[in-house]
Amino acid sequence: MKSSRLSASRHESDIVLIKQLLILFVLCCACAQTNALQLTANDKLTLQAESYIASRPVESTMTVLEVFNNYQRLQQRWVGQDNAGHNQIVIATNPLFAKTQLFNRQGLVESNAKITFIRLNYITHALPNSPQNVSGLLILPPTKSPKGVILFFHSTISGKLNVPSLHFEDYKAQMLAAIFAANGYIIVSPDYIGLGRNFAIPHPYILYPRYNVLDGRDMLIAAHTYLKTKKLLLPAGDKVKLSLFVSGYSEGASYALWFSRMYQSKPDFAQAVTQLGLKLDKTVPIDGAYNLSGVMFPFLLTSQVNDNSNLFQIQSSFWGSLLKPSLLTNVSLAFAYYNNRPISQLLNPDFFHRTCAVLPAKWCHSEQILSENINDLLFTPSKTMTLVLKLFWSAVLKSSSGVTYSPLFNSVAALMHDGAATDQELLSQAAQADILSWQSHNPVTLISLAHDSLVPEKNSADAYNTMTRAKSTNLKYIKFANSQLHARTLFGAEVVDHVSFELYALLIALHEFEDSQP
Repeated sequence: MKSSRLSASRHESDIVLIKQLLILFVLCCACAQTNALQLTANDKLTLQAESYIASRPVESTMTVLEVFNNYQRLQQRWVGQDNAGHNQIVIATNPLFAKTQLFNRQGLVESNAKITFIRLNYITHALPNSPQNVSGLLILPPTKSPKGVILFFHSTISGKLNVPSLHFEDYKAQMLAAIFAANGYIIVSPDYIGLGRNFAIPHPYILYPRYNVLDGRDMLIAAHTYLKTKKLLLPAGDKVKLSLFVSGYSEGASYALWFSRMYQSKPDFAQAVTQLGLKLDKTVPIDGAYNLSGVMFPFLLTSQVNDNSNLFQIQSSFWGSLLKPSLLTNVSLAFAYYNNRPISQLLNPDFFHRTCAVLPAKWCHSEQILSENINDLLFTPSKTMTLVLKLFWSAVLKSSSGVTYSPLFNSVAALMHDGAATDQELLSQAAQADILSWQSHNPVTLISLAHDSLVPEKNSADAYNTMTRAKSTNLKYIKFANSQLHARTLFGAEVVDHVSFELYALLIALHEFEDSQP
């Protein structure tokens, strides 16, 4: 009997132990699920985002004159009226820029011709085994005989809903329309996975260029289907042969260069493009982050304030101090989600949960929803600069790894969890995203500011030099002096920098495309 009781007691203990293990397993799974779910949309955020998207137009038309006037207003707001006048004279006389009627309206015969903006919804198969419903901006020129198609990868956007396809009137869409569409090109510009219609998951920001390139390819396919269905392709049928040009700015420049590489090295990828009647003629990436591991990560992790040696040859430390928290946010959220890592291993919790150290809480939190962390903030319809400022004030005076973030010391190490800056998986992911030392024979023109304060020029120099050593042909590099164009600034010389240069750099890209025309 005693033996039987002992056996029964052990059996009960085993059951208790098994239950405890099961409970522990469930809790671990729940924790792991929480780490994943905190980076995706909850019901409240989903409802808010869907409501905002539903309120935005799906299609709109503007005359060429309206688009030109909108561009002029954007230019004057960004750089000031006097600077705008100076820049227009430079553009008219500098052979690097395309000569258009954007600044000279005399004899503008197509002033009332229509440019059409369309938010195109489509499915991309960019993520492995995970089709995504995404969106992008399609702009149709005021002509039935387009010069070609421009696939344009836009620059970094703060906020999931600030994409061009939801803001036809905003500067990203208006620049594309005024410079490219008004001059006869069809524009295809993906919003990217994780942005726009696909808001529910993080954007695979910069560390995952292939995902974004495949998304761009899928939008080309979707745009071709749309145009064919609407009978807008002329000449009709399978005989359509159009030149394809690829460009992008900042974040998007990396994807543009990766597109050219994949087009030239992967036959299946190229075939998916050529069967649309498109042939890649030239790629023009502008101010891109091509060397993440060797330039961008060291740039983010060091402070450029009071750096007398000016290691990265920047124009001013102001833009880095303001925008580095936004860049780190995008990198960290992407890496945590796509590499299945807890965000708590990457970011300083005080920064992630956005506790304000200097200003009232409203400067860190959103007006629409008192979000709990920086990921939730990105779901709000706040404008880009509003979100940038909230992230900046959330970063100020946060301390980690023995350093404190401030306008006097802008290393993002202070905003990261101890040890995250040397995380080997993160560094390896960055190295895989580098686009250096490859051989290209399809024409590529790299464009960069000589002193870019946010994406150092060394990115472009490294890409050009390593591609040259790899025996690339048809390769060109335009390094543009900041002092040639003027812009308003709070600190330092009134010359263009990373943010304002985009207004004019697209005119250099257009000149490169026009040079490719027969």
